[in-house]
Amino acid sequence: MPSVARFGDAVLSPDGAGKNCAFPMQTSVVQANIANVFVNGRLVPVLGNLVGPHPRSGCVPDVSVLTSASATVFVGGLGVGRIGDRYGNNIIIQGSPNVFVSG
Repeated sequence: MPSVARFGDAVLSPDGAGKNCAFPMQTSVVQANIANVFVNGRLVPVLGNLVGPHPRSGCVPDVSVLTSASATVFVGGLGVGRIGDRYGNNIIIQGSPNVFVSG
């Protein structure tokens, strides 16, 4: 079972667009649920939340949203993001060390 992602956890962006936008690069989970559900004291991302901005100057803004998540664990009726879930082609690579969810 994959770990639950949390606000601030790492997201790998395999590509980027714009002048000086080198890739791959790392961004993070910057939007999370509004239902005040926490894992390890941090909010968790849910379907539809935006990926973090690409940190390099000159990158075109990435407007990808969380498009894959748990089909069995929900916050506010939306699936919870986990390691391996995606914001478009960006993939969550970091999560809780001790909270896991299935499907």
